[in-house]
Amino acid sequence: MKACRLCERVKPAEDFLAGKAKRPSSTCAACRKVLSARHRRSYYASLGTDKRHTLTQRRRAEDYGVAHAPYSRTEIFLRWRNLCAYCGALAEHLDHVIPLSRGGTDTEDNMVPACAPCNLSKGAKTLAEWTESFGPGEPPPPF
Repeated sequence: MKACRLCERVKPAEDFLAGKAKRPSSTCAACRKVLSARHRRSYYASLGTDKRHTLTQRRRAEDYGVAHAPYSRTEIFLRWRNLCAYCGALAEHLDHVIPLSRGGTDTEDNMVPACAPCNLSKGAKTLAEWTESFGPGEPPPPF
């Protein structure tokens, strides 16, 4: 039994083995997990918007097994004057025209800015599937 230097709880010695080498630590596994999460949050918060976006998108592209090329989120928004590519409203999101789950690439030529309603309603659909989802009385947004 050992006391954690942070939470001061007495726990079994196995809870104080850290890292791949399982070296002894002065903090328990639960406290190390909290410290690690806090460090990740502060690290990502300190990054610029474009860098944070690049890291996240690169990981997503790897998960889907598709190509990824770094691009600037800010430049895409500026090129489109911060307007949604689908309806012309103020854009808040970036959308993959061909979704990653459908084999689309995570490259600048597959990205367009989109407002939240358009992006969230489109989801993982292709443009053709998305426009078919509009009802007869509901016109699709102008392209």
